[in-house]
Amino acid sequence: MALAPPPEAARRGAFASTPLAWLLGAFATILSVGAVDSLTRSDVSLILFYLVPIGFGTWAVSVRWGAALAVASAAVSTGADVLWRLQHAAQDLAIATQVWNGFMLLGTAVALVLVLGALKGRLEGQELLARTDALTQIANRRAFIEAAQLELERARRHGRPFTVAYVDCDDFKLVNDRLGHAEGDALLVTVAQTLRGGTRAVDAVARLGGDEFGLLLPETDAAMADALLGRLLATLQSAVSRHGGWQVGFSVGAAVFLSPPDDVDELMARADELMYAAKRHAKGSIRLDVFGGITPVAADGTDPR
Repeated sequence: MALAPPPEAARRGAFASTPLAWLLGAFATILSVGAVDSLTRSDVSLILFYLVPIGFGTWAVSVRWGAALAVASAAVSTGADVLWRLQHAAQDLAIATQVWNGFMLLGTAVALVLVLGALKGRLEGQELLARTDALTQIANRRAFIEAAQLELERARRHGRPFTVAYVDCDDFKLVNDRLGHAEGDALLVTVAQTLRGGTRAVDAVARLGGDEFGLLLPETDAAMADALLGRLLATLQSAVSRHGGWQVGFSVGAAVFLSPPDDVDELMARADELMYAAKRHAKGSIRLDVFGGITPVAADGTDPR
């Protein structure tokens, strides 16, 4: 699951419409401006009215489509000028001048498209950085919370189960103390890469802080989560065992939700509690509980309370 930036369909606000809707609206606006332009004198410029849909189309869809809107605007504007000249048998404005005006509009529109495209790219880059962990290059806590909120909304609409798991690196502090922070960082990067490589494309993997990682597994029930987390735990142990100095293990807490909790805070709290329960029970273990009924049910059939 791509976490940074969030999917366009999930955004809220002025640009939540589909790209097709924006394009149809932009082209319709250009044609409307052209119709008005054909009724006004050729020396009356409506360039600003052409630039508005071009700007919105560039920002809401893409630079490529913004350029297409720019070409369409220049063509419509030139056609409107020529049409006005023919309708009024005007001799005071040469065809060459009207074509020149069309090219001037095209140049201005292309400049606008390039500026907006560069600005949009910079903002999206900053947005990506704000949702990416600088060390491991996977999603950070902020991006994980946003993805969890989206999954809550999907679960409420479709009634499908999902799982949230916390993975904690046991004895990580000893690696930092004995081998140095560089080795500790290398361990965290290895854990992140292993988790990302061992999960599905639809799953979200994030570093929540320190040596804790979060997994968001859509449409995953208890049996699926238990099997996946078991494989991940074995893969993690195999990955760190290749480095002789990394004497660490992993404790996993997983909350399977048959129905969504009230909010993201509850969702994350459940997984966090289970992770610490796993650490207290036996380091290197998995604690998995199912929520959504009258009482939570542990994976082994016992009441976790």
